[in-house]
Amino acid sequence: MCLSLIPLILASLLAGCSNTARYSSGEAYATARDVMDLPLSIDAEIAKATGVEPHLRFPAKIGVARIVNGTLTLPSPEKVDLFAGLAERHQALGGFEAVSPLIAGMLTDEAGYRNDTVNVVRSIRLGAARQHLDYVLIYEAGARSRQSDTPFALADITLIGAALLPTRSIRVTGIGQALFLDVRNGYAYGNAQAMTDLSGLATSFGAGRQRDTLRDKAAMKVTAALIPEIEAMLAKLLAAARS
Repeated sequence: MCLSLIPLILASLLAGCSNTARYSSGEAYATARDVMDLPLSIDAEIAKATGVEPHLRFPAKIGVARIVNGTLTLPSPEKVDLFAGLAERHQALGGFEAVSPLIAGMLTDEAGYRNDTVNVVRSIRLGAARQHLDYVLIYEAGARSRQSDTPFALADITLIGAALLPTRSIRVTGIGQALFLDVRNGYAYGNAQAMTDLSGLATSFGAGRQRDTLRDKAAMKVTAALIPEIEAMLAKLLAAARS
């Protein structure tokens, strides 16, 4: 019942519904010492990657960014309602606001970034910064089929229909993933993932239903399954900020 933002996180999807929160020091990681109190060796590139520190402060201004096919897209009103409900249940977090694709696209062009999957997170952070947001919750929904040769199809939910034949027994799994980032320094505070059964929706292909309508229903179901994991992740971060 119980996305592809960063390829390194894909393996965690195999575990189904889960969430992870982190609040560790980059400096402490880079300067760690062994049992003999000698500094551990670290590559310059890796040391540079650790050079961000967590700075959780709530209440905060939190951006919501939905990725579809590697592009920032506004959440539908129904999905906005899901996040509004989360904010009502945890008012100490602050407020949620959609990251504007227009603002992000304008700043991406100014910075010379291509508007593709590689740079979409950069674009989102730029847009969120222009909107003066503190953190951004980036999420994506997709699907996979046991009949498909590729293990994951993490893009627009319409990919369900591309790999299915109506005469075959179909089992399709919806997959959602979210990432909570610090807009200022890019620190990744946590991620959440969820899986939900979309087999019933998949059988509607070829039955005369409009593709967009089915896509929206499937994406809504995946997002609804993801919300509890996002909520649990944010509750952990809220507790960490208070400690």
